[in-house]
Amino acid sequence: MREIALIRANNNCEWPKCVNTKDPLEMAHIHGIGMGGSKVRKYDINNVAMLCRMHHRLYDGDTITYSTAEYRYLLQGYLSYKHEQANY
Repeated sequence: MREIALIRANNNCEWPKCVNTKDPLEMAHIHGIGMGGSKVRKYDINNVAMLCRMHHRLYDGDTITYSTAEYRYLLQGYLSYKHEQANY
């Protein structure tokens, strides 16, 4: 699944307008098991995003600006649109 997600992301961070090419890409679950996801969705290609380490940490709530839920809501909307356009 990681290889498919990397191809879809064109080996770039899927965070909107990210230009960070320094950090390695990490696979983030959009709906994790602990946040209303299911074990079935854990292996769904449309439930993952490739993020640089900085944006993955931000998405997981390692920030004081917004709550984890607010970041996830923003990114989920963007990624849903992007993934629909990619036909995956």
